[in-house]
Amino acid sequence: MKGSLLIVDDEPLIRKGLAKLVESNPLGWTVVGEAGNGREAVAKLDELKPDLVMTDIRMPLMDGLELAGYISENRPETAVIILTGYRDFEYAQKAIAYSVKQFLLKPCPEEEVCRVLQLAYGQYREQADARERETVQRRAKEDQLLRSVLLRLPYDAEEAALLEKKLAGREVWLLQVDSYFPPEREFRSKDLKLLQFAIGNILQEKLAALPEDSRWITLEYDSFAFFLPPDRENAQFFSEAAGIVQKLLGITLTAKRCGIPQSLRETVAWLNALLRGREDNGNTEADEGKAGPRELPLNETKVRLIRSELTALLLLGRPGELKDYLAGILHSIRQPSVSLDSAKIEAFCMAMAMHDVMRKELEADPAVTGDMGSRVAELNLIYTSQDVEQWLDGQTRVFNQALLHWQTARNSGLINRAVRYIEEHYAEECSLAAVAAHTHLSANYFGNLFKKETGESFSGYVSRFRLDKAKFLLKNTDMKIAEIAQAVGYPDSNYFATAFRQTIGLPPTEYRKQGC
Repeated sequence: MKGSLLIVDDEPLIRKGLAKLVESNPLGWTVVGEAGNGREAVAKLDELKPDLVMTDIRMPLMDGLELAGYISENRPETAVIILTGYRDFEYAQKAIAYSVKQFLLKPCPEEEVCRVLQLAYGQYREQADARERETVQRRAKEDQLLRSVLLRLPYDAEEAALLEKKLAGREVWLLQVDSYFPPEREFRSKDLKLLQFAIGNILQEKLAALPEDSRWITLEYDSFAFFLPPDRENAQFFSEAAGIVQKLLGITLTAKRCGIPQSLRETVAWLNALLRGREDNGNTEADEGKAGPRELPLNETKVRLIRSELTALLLLGRPGELKDYLAGILHSIRQPSVSLDSAKIEAFCMAMAMHDVMRKELEADPAVTGDMGSRVAELNLIYTSQDVEQWLDGQTRVFNQALLHWQTARNSGLINRAVRYIEEHYAEECSLAAVAAHTHLSANYFGNLFKKETGESFSGYVSRFRLDKAKFLLKNTDMKIAEIAQAVGYPDSNYFATAFRQTIGLPPTEYRKQGC
């Protein structure tokens, strides 16, 4: 998950340069807009809803300090970085009263801009994760309350009344598992928890495409109640979800629309009537199902946490730490104290998180990410913790392959851009620093990346390219040696002649005479 960034500066070239820097480096931000002054930025805040604003301090109409004050008062969740000159630094520090914690002193090296943006992203992720944890905890509490109401267990009447208002106007559906043990699959009673977990994650992923106020809870181990905004597409949602579960696990789901109740009491009556009718028809499971109501062991928080960690390390360009994180989780399921069921759930959480990151962040080909349901089926047939470890190791290898492909494609794009720059500017200075600036990378990082991708040092590549051009001119033109030296980027003809002889083995004049 990237954060959104609004860049505010009255100089268009600075705005464009900062935007390219953000797009070309693993900083965790996406530029969602630009503004030429504070007043223009204010007009865009409600539309763009940026997580971070990077603003110059000296601007017409409304300066950066005024903008920071407006953001502090009206959008306190939006962070601010202030760009300031040396003379304005003390003035800019007044923005601390507006919760501005990051300053960049002009002129600022790219490395410093990257450092501050990465630091800001780390703070953004911490706050986002904290908000998400609070949301998950609040939602879990509400779900437990709703489950108590629907199953006629003790509950707080005042809290239930507040929840009833939240659910007003929602369309209620009941989704049921016909059987966790279809005859064509070799599932065992021990696999029930993992099957519940797998179905729950499939439903949760499908639900993510619906409006944010959609929700569902587990009534019994095989029955799920959904509360959705009224929409004619709801039936299609359940049809698609049932189709995925059937295809991946061979398990049949049946959805029933209850309608839009006037109260929670009416919802209770409808759902209990449907559940009783199912029991009267003899559709209950013959074994584990008789255990009665049980909560689905969904560990959605665990999946989100892992996905969040993987995404943060990916977007901040820390592949080494990312691989160490994966190795750490793989190691955790090896511990003797971890039961087989717990190891399976932990492995499945990890696999689901990696699958999501591959699909959403790495944009991996479905042929690479594979079929998540088939993997669940494989996991169901595992009988030892050692085999669970091997299964997860296989999922991790798939993730690492997708990561390598993504890194290669990204790096190749940067190197191709650098090569095109060299081809267009080889007659000029064309230094490592100049080309690194063109690709918006630090000189050291760019130099290492260039050698890794091309197998040749930057200086070696440029020298070879220039001398190849010189060889062509020597063979096909009557230009003087000094003119050729100048044309290929060597202002000193003597230095050119020396470099040519050391590399080609002949002085330029001899090379031309021999017609090599």
